[in-house]
Amino acid sequence: MTFEYEVSKLDAIALSYNSINLIHNNNQMIIELTESPSTGYCWYYTISDPSILTLENKKKFDFNKSNIIGGSLQIIWRFKCLKCGECKIHFAYYNSWKSDSRFLDEYSYIVKIE
Repeated sequence: MTFEYEVSKLDAIALSYNSINLIHNNNQMIIELTESPSTGYCWYYTISDPSILTLENKKKFDFNKSNIIGGSLQIIWRFKCLKCGECKIHFAYYNSWKSDSRFLDEYSYIVKIE
C-alpha cells in the first residue's frame, strides 16, 4: 500500500453494500472495489438521485509487481453529499462492448443523508 492510497481514504466513511448507510450531511463517502481492466471488465455505477450525492473523484491504484500483465487494480470512488435525502448507488461489473452486458458482479449501496 502507498501513502497516496491511505490518504485517499482519509476523512471519508466506507459504505457497506446491501444495507442502509446513515450519513450526516457534508460528509464524504468512499467505495473501494477491485477490477481487472485487461479482461475488458470494469465497474460502472449509477446514482438513483444525483441531486442528493455526486462523485467527487475516482482513483486507481496498481499494487502489482512490475512486468505483470493482467493484474488487478484497486479503485476508490469518493462521493460527497449535496443535500439530505435517500438514494442508491448501484455498481455493476461488466464488459461494456458486449451486446448482452451481463453483469459478472454487482453491489448496491443505500445512502440516507440526514
